Amino acid sequence: MILENLEPPFTSPRQVVPVQNAAYGLGIRHIEDGLHYIFSRWDDPVLGEVSVADVYSIRMDGIILAEDTVDVTTVNNDQFYLTIPRQFLQLGFIPNVYGEVRKRGSSTPRTSVPQVVFIKDTRPGAEDEMPGDGWHSELVLTLSHTAIDSTVVDNVTATIKAWKNMRVNDSVRLFFGEHLYPLAPVTESQVGSDVQFRIDPQFLNALDNGQYVVQFYVLDEVQNISGSLEHKSRPLLVQVDLEDIEPLAPPEIVEADAASLTLDADALGRSPATASVFVARNDPNFQTGDVIRLTVRGTTPGGEFMTESLQQDMIRGYNDFPIRNERVRSLIQSSLTVYYERVRAGVAPLRSKKLTVNVIGRRYELPKPIVREAFGPFIAPDHARITAQMPDYQPPGDPGDGLKVQIEGQRMDGTVERVSSTRLAGTHVRTRDFANAEYSKFEGLGNTNVHYEVSGANDVRESERLYVQIGRAALDLPAPIIHEAVNGNVDPATVGSVGTLELRTEFKQGDIIIVKYTGSSSGVVQFQYTLGAPPPNPLLLDIPLQLFLGNLDGTLTVSYLRDRFGAVQYSEDLLVTIGTALGELFAPQVLEATTDPDELDPARCWPNGATVRVRYDQIKRMDKVVMHCEGLPEEGTHSQSKDNQAGDFIDFTVPTQVIGFNLHPLGRTIKVFFEVVRNGFATDSPVLEVRLLPPRHLAGPVIDSIGDSAVLEVPLLQDFDETRVPAWPYAFLGQRMWFNYEGVRSNGAPYLNEVYRGRDVNADEVLNGIASDTPVLALRNLQEGSDLTISFWVTFNRTGKFEDAVLFDVRHHRIQRQQHIFPHPGIKDSIPATGPVVSIDPLTVENKCQVNVSYPGMNKGGTDSVILRWIHADGTQFYLGPQDGLDGGTVTFNINNLILGSSVNSIVSLQYSVVLASGGEGSSEVQRVMVGSLAPDDLPRVLINYIPHGASINPPALTGDALAGSPKWRLSVENQHVWSTITTDSPGVVPLVLLQNHPINAIEQANGLANVPVSRDWLQSLPDGARITVSTKVNYQPGIKDEFAAVSFPDTEYTISLTSPLVIDQTYVYLDATTYILPDYPTILPNFDAGNSVRINASGGTPPYRYSSSNSAVAVVDSSGFVSLRGNGECVITVSDSASPPQTRNCTVSGYEVWHVYGLGGGTLSDIRSSAVSRGLTSVYIDELYAIRAAYGNRWPMGNADYWSISLSHKDIYGFSWYYGMNLATGAQTVLQDNVFTKPLGIGVIRR
Repeated sequence: MILENLEPPFTSPRQVVPVQNAAYGLGIRHIEDGLHYIFSRWDDPVLGEVSVADVYSIRMDGIILAEDTVDVTTVNNDQFYLTIPRQFLQLGFIPNVYGEVRKRGSSTPRTSVPQVVFIKDTRPGAEDEMPGDGWHSELVLTLSHTAIDSTVVDNVTATIKAWKNMRVNDSVRLFFGEHLYPLAPVTESQVGSDVQFRIDPQFLNALDNGQYVVQFYVLDEVQNISGSLEHKSRPLLVQVDLEDIEPLAPPEIVEADAASLTLDADALGRSPATASVFVARNDPNFQTGDVIRLTVRGTTPGGEFMTESLQQDMIRGYNDFPIRNERVRSLIQSSLTVYYERVRAGVAPLRSKKLTVNVIGRRYELPKPIVREAFGPFIAPDHARITAQMPDYQPPGDPGDGLKVQIEGQRMDGTVERVSSTRLAGTHVRTRDFANAEYSKFEGLGNTNVHYEVSGANDVRESERLYVQIGRAALDLPAPIIHEAVNGNVDPATVGSVGTLELRTEFKQGDIIIVKYTGSSSGVVQFQYTLGAPPPNPLLLDIPLQLFLGNLDGTLTVSYLRDRFGAVQYSEDLLVTIGTALGELFAPQVLEATTDPDELDPARCWPNGATVRVRYDQIKRMDKVVMHCEGLPEEGTHSQSKDNQAGDFIDFTVPTQVIGFNLHPLGRTIKVFFEVVRNGFATDSPVLEVRLLPPRHLAGPVIDSIGDSAVLEVPLLQDFDETRVPAWPYAFLGQRMWFNYEGVRSNGAPYLNEVYRGRDVNADEVLNGIASDTPVLALRNLQEGSDLTISFWVTFNRTGKFEDAVLFDVRHHRIQRQQHIFPHPGIKDSIPATGPVVSIDPLTVENKCQVNVSYPGMNKGGTDSVILRWIHADGTQFYLGPQDGLDGGTVTFNINNLILGSSVNSIVSLQYSVVLASGGEGSSEVQRVMVGSLAPDDLPRVLINYIPHGASINPPALTGDALAGSPKWRLSVENQHVWSTITTDSPGVVPLVLLQNHPINAIEQANGLANVPVSRDWLQSLPDGARITVSTKVNYQPGIKDEFAAVSFPDTEYTISLTSPLVIDQTYVYLDATTYILPDYPTILPNFDAGNSVRINASGGTPPYRYSSSNSAVAVVDSSGFVSLRGNGECVITVSDSASPPQTRNCTVSGYEVWHVYGLGGGTLSDIRSSAVSRGLTSVYIDELYAIRAAYGNRWPMGNADYWSISLSHKDIYGFSWYYGMNLATGAQTVLQDNVFTKPLGIGVIRR
């Protein structure tokens, strides 16, 4: 028993159907290197699946001509192959042809249904007996008229002489230029006779005026073509003059033979052809400013339509346009048509006659190479090298043949760049490498191609061109998605038998999708898919599990391209790591820095540096963690890496020299972050920005014999005194320093002594500080009671710029020319109670601060006069008195709160002077008093609208800006400087500065802060539940703008409570439905649906709501919140309410797949396609016409007529192609024959 249930095997190339009296036919191309059959898998639910040892075979006329057995390497294949050697094949009608499978262990064979097959290996017209003329000498055509006008158009006849191997169903393809004339296949009665017929006048009347090449070729029933080298008959030149309107004269192809209208591609060599448009000096059809746009088009012998447009400014004389050599060669054995248009602003283009020439020459004999690194037509410019691989070309020639592989590309000026490699051919596999320096120079060049030449003993064979683009493709398509990826990582343990790849874009039948996987270990793997109908959207693909396993602890990069009939678009890359996920990377911490604000005091980092602590969820020993601290370039920037770490965190140390190099008098912002390198892939943490504060309280200059006394007693100066600056933190060799004395000479003249001016610090000074001879003589000559300042600066960043220098504590002295003769005063309630150095709590002595002056012999001989000086560290001083001495020996000075308040958190010096009643005067010793600071609890809070600390604020309830204020604080003094800022825990919100270095006035000194504006807009920008903190500081010393020395008020905290916040239902929308817009008809819009529109619903706040779009070229929003697409890109829809000021919320809208549609007028399909290309547009397929009809319905504005698509319906027996079309006004579908007199309308689209 035999089961005839096997699917019939098919051939490669595919067999020809229909064939008269046979199931199918096979021609020369099928059998020239053996006949290849392909079996599909023969799995059967009853009989079982394909298994090892199954035998499959092909029988012809009952005889097995090819057979093979399934083995372990092929058992899982989708297809199985057999080849019948050419010598085993019979010709003609072969009966009883079928495939057969004999299952292992079964005696019952399975076969396909037996069929009759027709095999033919001769060509119609046989071979050309006189090759090299550019035509087939055995094909003969005559015409009754070669000059056709209105007097003869109805009587033009043609005769085709009977050809060799003439057979029933041979098909004649007769062309007038690029236009095919319909002729029926040869009938039984016509075999052996000449073919005579009348040319249809309707066809001739449809032709433009001009000269045409008329030729024919023949296809037999199995698609063998006449002649192996030259297929067409000798060209006849026909002049047609039938139109009433005479258009512009046709262009000329300079290299073409004018007598035969033939262009010899071989004679061009590698040069381009030249189309020339002559404009006479007095031609009225042209004027200055016109542009000439030339169109070149043709259909290759393989049926591929090609067209391109060139344009240039018109000149009087010859306007030459290059036609690329590869374009010409692609049309060998076909024809090339050129015409031009005069383009003038505001005027419809004026078109010339067309010129069609027959292109002859020898087509490339060898198949094109491949480039292993190419992804579609693109090759990235940063490969170390690329490898060109030649196919196993036939015949292979000799290993000693020369093999030249060449890359060539065209520059903008028309010159050509070439790089080649020539060696002996060797044997297959043949490859050539091109280093980066060789191939990257082609980046950006046009028409770049790779091809090769094989030079044998007798001939040189050249390959087809592989056109490539060196560079990076525009990434128009969104990146793919791996379903198993979590936070950019795929754990193979979570993947089943395969992974899932999702492609989110629009796909159509016939699209070619190439997915490229680049593994850190596995290298590059590509998979190609040709989509059937209807392709799903989105597209889901399997990812082999081995791609994850093979790149464990590495990375996998995935991208894809979509090739839509030669229009290639690329996706963004998706990069994932393979292995256990990193988890969240947290912002680093600097342990020595404060938070909120993030500030680093350099004193806390000396001498051990700063500690940076990094944390992330999954720390592994295999990770490499790199910490970066970015300040000034070079020495102010530091990176450190660690690996083989474990635990919850990793600590790094930023060296002191790095911190020191960044020190500046104004402070500096340092960026700190880290990256985790896992599997060779680096992931960055969030960036922490730390404000490195300027150094504070660096010990200033001290004179040996004077010390830190506020009074310089001149008699105490020693001849060999030195002024010293102790060693300071962050000192290093080569720092620049400045050192000077400033005072007033005894004669009133200013005194300035610049000891150092940008001098380098030496090695000894780095260790021990500065020691400089004190200018004793000059100081002894200073004016009594005048101020002396001693200043010292150093730059930390190695520059010689004084403005980069940091000022140390300035030494202030009051000049006293005589030595102290009285004991120091004593301030009451001090600790200790008496002594040269004491301290006081300012709140303890508030309202009762007193200084006692006592000395022996007070009022002896009369009443003494006593003056007390309260001296600040910066040399400013208050004078109290004079007061009369008392007989009891003690005078008490009352210190008011203004003086006390101005001294909080500082050191003051107390000294008195006495004018004795008995004659003479003198000064006392100095008492240094350290005045303490105030704790935050001793100061009031700054409140907003008198709302208590810890309560909530409802910004929508505000009618304007809120107001902040505070009661008077203790010991406030006019001109004290205040800082106040509001911060929030809401991410991304910049702090609100209320007061910046604000000097308080007399009213504020008496009553506290009041009416400080707090922006309502800022408060309303905060989400419900956000927490805010009001932080305030005051520098107690009047006029001092040093925030670092300021005393902090207690913080005030509030919670934002939006009792009626403005809410929108979405903040990001991605719209990717295909949308067609008519820019020339802006008031006519498509029907919008969920894929290209969205309604943003608002609630809360204060209605009514207002909507606006940041870019109406992308999306438009109406007054109801309805958003509709207009273009591709991203825009922000802003929703605001009617409050004053309004609350606002934003929704980002991303648009994709918006196409603009333009009318192209009417014409043949070739005319429409050329017009689209000349305007930068793309022709449409029938499904696009359906979509456009659905979008506009009966509102279509361009014309009630049929419109072309480029979707092929079928080819008829006459050789004509029929394309689907549609009347966009009515929706009626039709099929349109592509011929000279079918001229429907056309449209073109472009993605905008």
